[in-house]
Amino acid sequence: MRGLKRSLGLVLVLAAALSLSGCGYTFTGQGTLMGPDPDAVSRLDPAFRHMAIARVENPTIEPWIEPRLRSLIRDEFTRRRFVTWVDKDKATSLLTVTIKKFMRSTVVAGQQDQSVKLSTGLTMIFRVQRAGDGAVLWDSGEQSQTESFFPGDSDGADLRVTDLAVRRMADLMTENY
Repeated sequence: MRGLKRSLGLVLVLAAALSLSGCGYTFTGQGTLMGPDPDAVSRLDPAFRHMAIARVENPTIEPWIEPRLRSLIRDEFTRRRFVTWVDKDKATSLLTVTIKKFMRSTVVAGQQDQSVKLSTGLTMIFRVQRAGDGAVLWDSGEQSQTESFFPGDSDGADLRVTDLAVRRMADLMTENY
């Protein structure tokens, strides 16, 4: 009986996999069975996939955000095969990141007004411009990400919120509607 259930489960998994691959379904960052299809990975035209980060505008008092975002963006875009990173003088497109707001606040306070649960948030804009004339190729619009945390985990929450924000921006670059 147990072997029959296991065999039936295996057959169902294989049938699902075959039907999904048969209709052309792929996971984000994946391509065809023959390898990644770079044209299907990003909304950015292939002619503009030699990219450089032009600047990260950081008006906050948090100096760690800029290098953290640069590193996360490079890693995430490389992992998803969005772009090839090059020097600015060789780039066909330039990415500008504008941080609009970074905040930490108390979400839940105890009886003596001590913080029981806190929140951190990041609002930013990604803009990709053509390197030659500065024409906007893609703009994320203002996007926000928040993360709640308990006292003592503010550094971890800051790392998580920046990671989630960059992933969200990368997800937006794959939406084709």
